[in-house]
Amino acid sequence: MKIPGFSPQFDSLQQFILTLTHQVWEQKDIGQLADFYGTPVTFHTPEKRLTDLSDFMRLTLEALHCFPQRQVLTEDILCSREDELTGYATQRTVARIQHLGDGFFGAPTGRTLWVRTWADRLCSDGVVSQEWLLQDRAAIVSQIGMNVADFARQLAIVRREQGQDAVAPEELEARWAGGPDGDDVEGALAAVVERYLTMWAGGNSGVVPGLYHPAATLFAPGHEMRTGEQDISSFLSGYRASFADAETQLHHIVVRRDADEPVRIALRWSLLTWHDGYGKFGAPTRKPVALTGISHLELRDGVIIREYLGLDELAIWSQIVS
Repeated sequence: MKIPGFSPQFDSLQQFILTLTHQVWEQKDIGQLADFYGTPVTFHTPEKRLTDLSDFMRLTLEALHCFPQRQVLTEDILCSREDELTGYATQRTVARIQHLGDGFFGAPTGRTLWVRTWADRLCSDGVVSQEWLLQDRAAIVSQIGMNVADFARQLAIVRREQGQDAVAPEELEARWAGGPDGDDVEGALAAVVERYLTMWAGGNSGVVPGLYHPAATLFAPGHEMRTGEQDISSFLSGYRASFADAETQLHHIVVRRDADEPVRIALRWSLLTWHDGYGKFGAPTRKPVALTGISHLELRDGVIIREYLGLDELAIWSQIVS
């Protein structure tokens, strides 16, 4: 899908995203960021909002110092045309990285890790103007050999000592919103999306019946994998037990119906809720919590056969223990 205003070297928005990923994260050419991102530009994560490209460059350099050896594999890129001059791309990568440098995750352990990252990008006039970036940081923490809740508690102490105020969940959710609404869906596909969002918000203890294929696979936060409706339901019930009923907000949707491929759906969504039950996140603290997610779904015969669930459980724990 070509977008007017982009360099002729890119024959599609997918190629633009793949080139960005390769040059920055594998070639480590940080200076190239200025060629791919606009001015101004806004970066959103489950915890931060950056509006200065130099700040994003600094965080990128820190990540490359901490994990200098990495192989980044793009699993999928779903693109849509928002208008004549604007495209939207949601990318999912899985990376093999080695913890060889000091940084956010502490002293180097030398361990080799696998981590997934989701990036939604609004692109126009040849550059990225907004990005919503989500990494499975719980996978990094657990594979390094630390407990995610304990790591969040240590992080909260450091932030208090540095005078950093916690961001209100309402603000975190508001930051995760924005951008165009995305593709229109109707009929059976709209019903799947509605049931999926209801599963998170409607008070269900597990999956909505008929939503998942009997042999479905869920690639879950923390580098976990669950197979089959019962196993997936067990994972989701830990979330539903921890958090009160609330309304899920859908911020963007991309739908792809490519030949010889399953129907693929990408959802950026959020849930403003309360930590008021015993579940995956321990004893209830009654604190408000924002869940900010990106979900990539693949359908077979109208039900989910594979799901890649993007949630930053470290960000969730940080809200609970702050």
